[in-house]
Amino acid sequence: MSLVSRVNSMNYKIFMYSTLTLFITSTILLFLHLNRIQSHYYIDEAFHIPQTLRYCAWNFTQWDPKITTLPGLYLITTAILSPFNLCNITYIRFINLLGTCLNLYLIYNIIKENCKSNEKERWNNWLILTLAYNITLFPPLYFWCFFYYTDVVSVNIVLTMLFLHQRNHRKMTALAGLIAVLVRQTNIIWLGFFTIEHALDIFNNRMEQPISPRVLNTPLHFRLIWKQIMYESRKGPLSFIKFIAQVCNSLFLYITVCLMFVAFVVWNKGIVIGDRTAHVATIHICQIFYFSVFVSLFSWPYVLPHWRTCSRFLRRYWIFVSCVVVLMAAVIRFNTLVHPYVLADNRHYLFYVWNRFMGRYAAFKYLLIPIYCASLFAVSRNISHLRFLTQVNYIICVCMILIPQLLVEPRYFILPYIFYRLSMKRPEKWQIYLESLTTCIINCLQFFIFTHKVFYWEDQPYAQRISW
Repeated sequence: MSLVSRVNSMNYKIFMYSTLTLFITSTILLFLHLNRIQSHYYIDEAFHIPQTLRYCAWNFTQWDPKITTLPGLYLITTAILSPFNLCNITYIRFINLLGTCLNLYLIYNIIKENCKSNEKERWNNWLILTLAYNITLFPPLYFWCFFYYTDVVSVNIVLTMLFLHQRNHRKMTALAGLIAVLVRQTNIIWLGFFTIEHALDIFNNRMEQPISPRVLNTPLHFRLIWKQIMYESRKGPLSFIKFIAQVCNSLFLYITVCLMFVAFVVWNKGIVIGDRTAHVATIHICQIFYFSVFVSLFSWPYVLPHWRTCSRFLRRYWIFVSCVVVLMAAVIRFNTLVHPYVLADNRHYLFYVWNRFMGRYAAFKYLLIPIYCASLFAVSRNISHLRFLTQVNYIICVCMILIPQLLVEPRYFILPYIFYRLSMKRPEKWQIYLESLTTCIINCLQFFIFTHKVFYWEDQPYAQRISW
């Protein structure tokens, strides 16, 4: 190793350990501060923490009917804290703080693995670490690491699935998928995502000749998969059955977990447990539009470079774009749905966005159409390097998670956003640094508002605060 390489390696280690120390220290200090000013349950903690305390007391029969998720989070917390008699509100919240550190580790290693799989794009360790911090500190996720919600642990386990999937640990991926579903039911969709990805890997590996990236990233990929299936079928019935059996055997554990979930839904007569009135499945296409704005807000440095390509696309295919705009306007007109929580709960930013803009001015909803179009175009461009069927797989999974939801909730956007960010090409330095600045500013504003904007409800003795 040359002297320059040694110096660079030493500088990187100093940077890594110093930033890691700063990250952990500042997060713990912020946790102690927020835990002090919000010592009582915050919103849904009123359901989650008492249920965990029952489990810590080995009471597994009493269940709060207001809880709509499976008990995975409470079981994990109980397994960690109960042996040490640490079951109180502070240590229960601390579980998510540990989860945030785990997120940083997982995201860093997932990005490194992505770099190995794409040798054409040269990454340096500085950018990888900075990018890992950006995603870990993603404001709607980072905020909930200080309170006891399912989001952080849910992200932990889904990222663990991705981490294991990258390393071809199929059994452990399926097991992580089962645990992920026990934390939050909709995580079954991400297990389905990995199931399809593994199936695509099997088909691609059976191709006689490797597929070029130019073909892999286009709809021709679907044609090649179909040709491969036809080729296997022409070998004869026995050979085709053997091929199908091999595929099913490779996917057996994934399919088993998925079938267990289907059995649960049939037995439970729905995906939601507990209070189903607040989570009635619907068709809410506008969720995709809201998600596109959400993406643009937090990843605008990655959206900005596509504005020229977008403008050229608009001029070249103006008839198609006009039809899309008309269709979007029709969807907004007939499919803009509002959950009662959005109208009534002033502890969330969306309450103010809706009541001051979206709900007050009828034209405002339509004025956002250009932003929706530009955002969706940028998202499609940023994942266009992925194989075509992976792009389709991601889009289907996002639609399955968001469209059935009546409630517009930034927490539902977290995992789709993280998958999107982890799937993007190597960004430029200026994009990463601007993302870091954006993340820092939004987090600072969020914690400032949470700390200083205090109000009271007539039927609640404790202070109320604003969050995501």
